[in-house]
Amino acid sequence: MSHTRANILLLFASFIWGTAFVSQAMGMDNIGPFTFSFSRTFLGFLIVLPIAIFYEKTLIIVLKNKQLLIISVITGSVFFVGMNLQQYALLKSQVANASFLTTLYVPIVAIISRFFFKSKIYWITWFAVLLCIYGSYLLTSNQSSEIKMYDTLLFLSGVFFAIHIILIDVFMKKFYSPFSFASIQYFIVVIFSFFIAILFETPTISKIKLEWIEILYCGVLSTGISYTIQIIAQSKANPAPAAIILSMEAVFAAIAGWIIMGQTLDNFKIIGCICIFLGVILVQIIPVYSKNKSI
Repeated sequence: MSHTRANILLLFASFIWGTAFVSQAMGMDNIGPFTFSFSRTFLGFLIVLPIAIFYEKTLIIVLKNKQLLIISVITGSVFFVGMNLQQYALLKSQVANASFLTTLYVPIVAIISRFFFKSKIYWITWFAVLLCIYGSYLLTSNQSSEIKMYDTLLFLSGVFFAIHIILIDVFMKKFYSPFSFASIQYFIVVIFSFFIAILFETPTISKIKLEWIEILYCGVLSTGISYTIQIIAQSKANPAPAAIILSMEAVFAAIAGWIIMGQTLDNFKIIGCICIFLGVILVQIIPVYSKNKSI
């Protein structure tokens, strides 16, 4: 696969993930956030599981290896918290806020890696963090206290997504089996989300059917197909362009929220989005270029 084709596939995945924020927001008219998370992840699980079984043939190995299984369960649990914090916040938060505040996981990963794994951190990272903080302030300041609370949940979801990314890296270094790993994670999310939905929501098949378009879009395209595309294409793409393309997810989400849901952004929010986007890009591409120069 050429770099150009890989970049096109990543752009498609980024577009799906961005527009999926709209489906997440619109898919809770008749069901609760945990029911939605259960439904979409169950569809994603049904797509990824056959790939893990027939192409990797390592799922049984992971399940029998105690260390790998523990990492998988912990990662799935963290993924469950991050996903549902985001989903719950979308009850009130704007799509643009959800997408851009969630992308804060990128600089958070760099900071966590520095203090817990002694990874090298570039000076530009601290500038990027300040840029993201300022952007977050502009994005959330001119809102009611209730909406600010929901936006805070989005920031927390970004923290959990950052931990999720780090745990994925830990697993992959021990055993490269992405689809088997994803299957276990999705299963954990399905079980936990269903349990919480039964306790606090009233999920029924008839209500879930009313949101079938949004669930199908998120479950099949976002959770199942786009995840597969990322794994295949990212290994063939150049790291710096790939980072920029994947970060476009937030931009696509903001545009989709405006076109489909009529959610407009004032000047402060637009500047805030730009600051966060630039901060995220700097964190990802500067280390890549620095490594290339040192080679």
